[in-house]
Order: sequence, then structure tokens, then C-alpha cells
Amino acid sequence: MKNITKFLASLFSVLLFLVFFSNSAHAVYFSSGNSLTLPKDKAINETAFIAASDLTVDADINGDLFCAGRNITVNGNIKGDIICAAQLIKINGTVDGNVRVAAQNVEINGIVTRNVLTASQTLTLAKFSTIKGDIFFGVQNVDLRGSLGRDLAGAGETVNISGSLLRNAKVTASKLAVIDPAKIGGDFEYYIDSTGTVSVNQKNIKGSIIRHEIAQKELPPKETKKVSSVGLVMGKIFWMISTLLLGFTLLYLFKSTVAEKMNIIAKKPFVTGLIGFAFLVLTPLVFLLLLVTMIGAPLAFVLILEYVVAIMVASITPTIMIGEWVIKLLSKKKAVGYSWPLVVGTIVVGLLFLVPVVGPLGGFLLLCLGLGATFQVYLPEK
Repeated sequence: MKNITKFLASLFSVLLFLVFFSNSAHAVYFSSGNSLTLPKDKAINETAFIAASDLTVDADINGDLFCAGRNITVNGNIKGDIICAAQLIKINGTVDGNVRVAAQNVEINGIVTRNVLTASQTLTLAKFSTIKGDIFFGVQNVDLRGSLGRDLAGAGETVNISGSLLRNAKVTASKLAVIDPAKIGGDFEYYIDSTGTVSVNQKNIKGSIIRHEIAQKELPPKETKKVSSVGLVMGKIFWMISTLLLGFTLLYLFKSTVAEKMNIIAKKPFVTGLIGFAFLVLTPLVFLLLLVTMIGAPLAFVLILEYVVAIMVASITPTIMIGEWVIKLLSKKKAVGYSWPLVVGTIVVGLLFLVPVVGPLGGFLLLCLGLGATFQVYLPEK
């Protein structure tokens, strides 16, 4: 029981998301609470990580803002990016960077000097809001007003555009309307099925209006099987490329941490795999338990972000170890550095995934080993 308690306590404290996305040499501001307000006269001159059920940021932040909570309102000026997860997010100040948010409702009333990326149920860009970069969204209901930036791309059920867009728009929707006084400076391209409704007038579009009908075509059984095989191979190729990019990034930023994880797996592979399996199973349960409590809800969002990031990078370390083993087996010499082992390991694991039963099982084992090593590397050495 004592070991289980220590395990859960460590699970709360190991903020993998913060570790992977923050530079240890850079000053960081941490704050949390149930109802939290950062006053206007409070100057924050570093990257801020804030978790609160109800959060109001009136202060100016000279750095990035990472936040999680239920209701988040940003009134201050942010000299960096905003990356947040919440139920409701309102941005009323100026963001001198990108906005990347996930929420039930997102409302932007201020100025964003770069890009906006959002996944939510509703997205509202108010009449006097200004987005100077591109806008990407995956939203159920969208209401876009004000100055909408350069290019716009996204999908939603209901999309209304009444603002001014500098360049092109590409939208997928069931109900689509470009409403006066909307002005789109480039082409307007949209995708809609036969049951959808569209209201678009050429007077609001400077460029061309391009319509695409979404039609579901049933393929014959043989053709479907062929497409599925091609899709499977392309999926594995995409996985290899993304794994290499992510792997080289980790080696560049956290080479010593990768080496430490490899050492942990080599010493106790069975124990490490069990710890990774426990982490994989228990973290969603802990997230649900925290989510039902007022105090724990902000921590729940931080925890699930840690969990997602950990899963994304978990298999990198075991993949490098497999590459080292293959190189040593073929050349009778130990590889110098981790770059070639990463490339060789990625190819071997990618081919392994194509084998039925063995591939999924091997991938699961690599995931558990990587998660176990990631969890242990941030525990106190004792």
C-alpha cells in the first residue's frame, strides 16, 4: 500500500508536459489555485504555467502562457504564445504570438499578432478582434467577425463569416454563410454535401468561389481492399517520418535524458515495462477522479496533457535501443552516437508493425517500456 501511495504521489508531481516544452535554463513562473486572479500591477517576466478552476489574467506576461482550468479570461498583454485547455477561454488583451487552445467555448475580443489554432465546440472572433496571422479551426459552430488575418482553413457544422480576410479561405461545413459586410481578398473554397446549405455572394469575394461536393462513393470489395493496403503502407511511412523528426528533436534537446532512459530499460526491462503499463492504465483513472473535484480539476487538464505528450515520445527510446542492437549484430561494432540507431530502429520497428499480431504486440511493449523509463527518470534517485 505504501508503494502504491508513493506511485500516485509521484504521478501527480511528474509534470512531463512542462519538462518537454520548457527550457530548464529559462525562468518559469508557476501558480495554481481554485479561483485565481493575476492583478494588473503584477509583472511576470518569464514563461507562466498556471492552473486554476477560475483564472483571470489581468497582468502582462513577457513570455508564453500555459494554462489549464474551467473558466479562463486573459485581459493582459502576452508577449509570447498562449497554449491553454479549459471549458471557456476568453482573450481580451493583445497576444504577441500564437494562440493554441482547446476548449468548449473560445472567444477572442483582442489582438493576436500571429496564428490561431483552436479545437472547440464554439469559436467566436468578435467584431473588433484582429488576427494578423492564419486561422485554423476544428469547431462545431463558428462566428468569424472583425479582421480575420491572412488565410483561413477549418471545418465545422455551422460557419458564419462576416469579417474581412486578407487572402484565401478553405472551409468544410454543413451550414455556411458569408454575410455582409464580409470581404475576402482571395479565393473562397468550400466543401459541402448535398444536404448542406450555402449562402455565398461574389460581391463579398475578390477571387474565385470554388465549390466541392462531398459524395460518399461505395467501392467494390476488391478495390476497397487495395485502397486499405495502400493506406496501411502510407500510414507506416508517415509514422516513420514523424518518428524520425520527433526523435532527432529529442536527441538535440534532451540527449542526456534519452541516454538515462536507455540505461534504465537495459538494467530492468521487465520492471520498467510493468511501471509503464501501470502508468498507461492508471493515469486516465486519476484524471477522471481529479475531474470530478473542484480543486483537482485544473490539475486534471495538466495531467492529461502530460499523458498525451508522454505517449507521443515513449517509443523513441526503445526504438533507438533496437537500432543499436541491429547495428551491433550486423557490423559487430557498437554504433557511435544515437542518430544511426534511431534511423535503423525506426525502419525495423516500422516493418515490424506490418506483421499481423506481432506488430501491434511489439508496439505495445515498446510503449510500456518507454513510459516506464520516462516515469522513472524523473523520480528521485533514492
